Amino acid sequence: MPSKITLGLILSAAGMIISLAAPLIHIALVSSGVESFLALETVPGLPLHLLLSVVGVPIALSGLFLFRRGVREELSAERMISLDRESVIQSLEERGVIRERNVNTLEELPRTSEAESLRRGIKVKSAGLSLICPKCGFETPLGESKCRNCGEKFTQSSDPVRACPICGGDLASARKMGGDVYVCGICFSELEIDEQTARRIFV
Repeated sequence: MPSKITLGLILSAAGMIISLAAPLIHIALVSSGVESFLALETVPGLPLHLLLSVVGVPIALSGLFLFRRGVREELSAERMISLDRESVIQSLEERGVIRERNVNTLEELPRTSEAESLRRGIKVKSAGLSLICPKCGFETPLGESKCRNCGEKFTQSSDPVRACPICGGDLASARKMGGDVYVCGICFSELEIDEQTARRIFV
């Protein structure tokens, strides 16, 4: 199904074509000496070409209204996503999970001296906003302990080095995307993991 923006553009274009094409075709036919079928009066005192011009105007206006509404909804949706992302980051900060607002350099607070040196090797490129249940695939908000659909518990890594800095899940199940980029298998956060830390995690 086309979006409101696309449908609005189509309706606007159709309305403009109807409004402009009918009189232009009529003028062209009359100028060439051909009897114009658009001169027929479907309504008393109103030839067909004028009727089509009048009909095209509300179609074009409806399209513009629909286009404007679609654009506003898109902007509103993007704003909501931005607010959701901001609220997740704020929540993580309040819980002491992260210490910087820049999601490109978010790091988990150190728990041990060994973990501190290794944790520096993990940087968050993009933070996930939800947890995907490994059992049923249902999406659950970040911070929940179990799936809202099937009740499956989201396991947390007991090793701070192997824990995802966003959801705390075991990074041993993370998928390598290429180079030093990995994706957490639970919250789907995109992480940069250096070679030394990766060797410790993916044993």
